[in-house]
Amino acid sequence: MAALRKVVLASRNPDKLRELAELMEGLPFEVVPALDYKGLPEVIEDGATIEGNAYRKAMVTAAWTGEIALADDTSLQVRELGGWPDIFAARFSGPGATYASNVALLLDLMRDVPDGSRQARFCSACAWVDPRPGDGDYPVMAPANRRWLHNPWARAIELRDPARGAPFWAGLGAGDGAWAAYAAGARADLANWGHDAAGLRQVVDGLLAGGPGGVADKAPAGAVQLPEPSLWMVPHRATAGAPPTIVAPAGLSREAPGRDRCEPLWLAIDGEGRLLGDITRQPLGAGGFGYDPVFRPAGSSLTLAELAGGQKHEISHRGRALARIRRAVAGAYGS
Repeated sequence: MAALRKVVLASRNPDKLRELAELMEGLPFEVVPALDYKGLPEVIEDGATIEGNAYRKAMVTAAWTGEIALADDTSLQVRELGGWPDIFAARFSGPGATYASNVALLLDLMRDVPDGSRQARFCSACAWVDPRPGDGDYPVMAPANRRWLHNPWARAIELRDPARGAPFWAGLGAGDGAWAAYAAGARADLANWGHDAAGLRQVVDGLLAGGPGGVADKAPAGAVQLPEPSLWMVPHRATAGAPPTIVAPAGLSREAPGRDRCEPLWLAIDGEGRLLGDITRQPLGAGGFGYDPVFRPAGSSLTLAELAGGQKHEISHRGRALARIRRAVAGAYGS
């Protein structure tokens, strides 16, 4: 009997790792955490979308390990806060943010928002990247409505001066332009939304001051930075005039255990899930994590933190995204 192929969960958050593993149960793969791979570099999440950030994490993890990688990224959009905290959900309260501090800030900004006007939406994007789709025991049958990726490191280039990395990548495509548009739109919405407008603007200005993703100046040593993953997608989706997809980023060590195992063309599958609800006035329930204690799904009398694990998975944004991934994986690998 052939050994199961591994799926590496590209996260360092133990709560997210647990949920992703539970949602992957029943598939013919061995699911392992990225923490099992010593030296796996962190990824700079400086995308303007959760899909872009999920692909960044999955691509680096797949390249480093040589195994299938599964990553997700989640946003929380609150109507009365102009869609904030959005992609900043995990670090809404700034450096050193915790679940409790993020929830406390959210509730404080919404303290004067009346019942009936506290609508919110969770969105999760999941990315599945297989750097060895030609593996004989797991032949790819029908990627169908999904995309292929060129291996970004197949023809690696290295800059002589690493300090030129940021401007080099800024000139390749729409990365900086996409971020500038995102930041401008986020600030513009503040003119009409948010009951604590002054407080929200102060928070937003602090988050956006960090540059793309709000993390450019806070990246840990050795972290890998990728421009928009669309540079390597097939068909090529980057803006006109962008470089050919054989261009490769620096930053992935040549000592990466999976680097020589990766094929030139990778399989990429993505899925998105959304959940509508409202923000409660105080945390309720001891389950879940993040904003779960203050998010009540539409039609429910309980918050996500008050639901049993199985109940949450059936309706949650992450559960819905993974359900789409599972269906696509079953079709792609013919199982």
